Amino acid sequence: MIGIQLFITLVLCVLLFVLTLIFIHHLYLSKYWRSRNLPFIHPLPLLGNLKDLLFLKISFGEQFLALYRHRTLRQAAVGGIYILNKPALLVREPELIQSLFIKNSHSFANRYEAAGRNDRSGSLALALAKYPAWRASRLQLCKVFTSGQLRERKYPLMLQIAEDLEKHLLKIISPANEGIIEVKELCSLFTTDLTSLVHFGVHAGGLKKGHSEVRKQTLKLLKVSFYKTLAFMVTFFLPHLTDILRIRVFPQSYTKFIKEFVTAIRKQRRGFQASENQDLLGNLLELERTGYPFANHPDFITAQAAIFLLAGFETSSSVLALTLYELAKQPEIQQRLRQEINEAFKQKPALSFDQLQQLSYLHQVVCEGLRMYPSAAFINRECTPLQRNEGFNFTTKHGSVYVPKGMPVYVSILGLHRDEKYWPQPDFFNPERFSSKNICSVLPSSYLPFGVGPHGCIGSRLGLLQLKLGLAHILKICRVEECSKTVAQLKFDEKSFMLKARGDLFLRFEKA
Repeated sequence: MIGIQLFITLVLCVLLFVLTLIFIHHLYLSKYWRSRNLPFIHPLPLLGNLKDLLFLKISFGEQFLALYRHRTLRQAAVGGIYILNKPALLVREPELIQSLFIKNSHSFANRYEAAGRNDRSGSLALALAKYPAWRASRLQLCKVFTSGQLRERKYPLMLQIAEDLEKHLLKIISPANEGIIEVKELCSLFTTDLTSLVHFGVHAGGLKKGHSEVRKQTLKLLKVSFYKTLAFMVTFFLPHLTDILRIRVFPQSYTKFIKEFVTAIRKQRRGFQASENQDLLGNLLELERTGYPFANHPDFITAQAAIFLLAGFETSSSVLALTLYELAKQPEIQQRLRQEINEAFKQKPALSFDQLQQLSYLHQVVCEGLRMYPSAAFINRECTPLQRNEGFNFTTKHGSVYVPKGMPVYVSILGLHRDEKYWPQPDFFNPERFSSKNICSVLPSSYLPFGVGPHGCIGSRLGLLQLKLGLAHILKICRVEECSKTVAQLKFDEKSFMLKARGDLFLRFEKA
């Protein structure tokens, strides 16, 4: 009996000691930004300013939007926040974003999130690679996304998928379903098929069959689980623990699928000339063949294929679905857009690359969709000063700010895009913001749908083209309308890293 009492007393003493240490550490952290005379948001012990995100109440994008709009930072160009138990900065002023992430990008050369050194598929992927591996990869992969590549090689392939999209739509619209279609899956089939063909030369066939192995694997990858949620949180907010916790960015099943996917394409392409394979995978295989730095690692091609397949379909499908949702709510805007599209398609089944780019109102609609619903709703950079043990200094109207080496600096893209200071009536879908008359009034770096600086989205031009093509071919043959199943108030999926609608998104498609 005495032994049990002694054990309980010992446990309570240890618990009290640990709680005391946590409290002392919390007091120290709370003083970090106050002692530097910078406006900041008070943290909670251990959770910092991420409580709602960690408890899966809101999405990543909404969490940083909430920090952007916090009352203590409303008048600040930059403010202090806490990512769990780590001090960080939130930059709110477009001019300062340009200064840090463009003019001084060498001092913010990496993203903060990171894969573990033992997770080669994760750490070599372009989105997570660190300098100089990131730079070496980026310089070579940029060649796949030039204007010439888009026009001459990718666009003809994209037209094939656009034709499949039309046929699929006409097939699934029926009196039985009253034309009511779940839009998110429709858009995902389109972007998955397109990404598979354009980057890897593979006809996934999702639109033709209503399903595909590629789509099945991406769905499996995005299915939420406790481990995946934990892995995401650690990768983004505790990257120094990824090795200790043996966190992997891509599940083994997805990595295995990608390896088999790539191996099968390799076999098909044996004996082909390099000029015949100038897509993403062809470029990666050529880098491997020539012994380019980092490309000879056995997981290099798998890493790039895994991240480009995911990024290529998930980001565009979400924006496309949400833009259709807005057009259904505003039939006048949709009618004007359909008039422009129908006029362009007059007497021709498909548009040339130049003809698509000349549709000015389509461009405005796509830009406004990206403003309201940027898939990557926040970005960050890690301070990587040129001098090994020093940080980075910059000045704001409130005084000087020192950023120590290794500190993350965040930008809420959704916050900027929904700030009435830059966008009057920011929650209202209005393509006129991007008309030739109004575009000049858009403040530089207040519109960042594809990120900013050297780490900006490598496939931004392809993404824009994909959105325009999808909208053009859908609205060429259909009108979209709200129906009894359409949600009146859109909510974002709190379990998704990307900004996308929660649950199903239904619209009625009426054949034109």
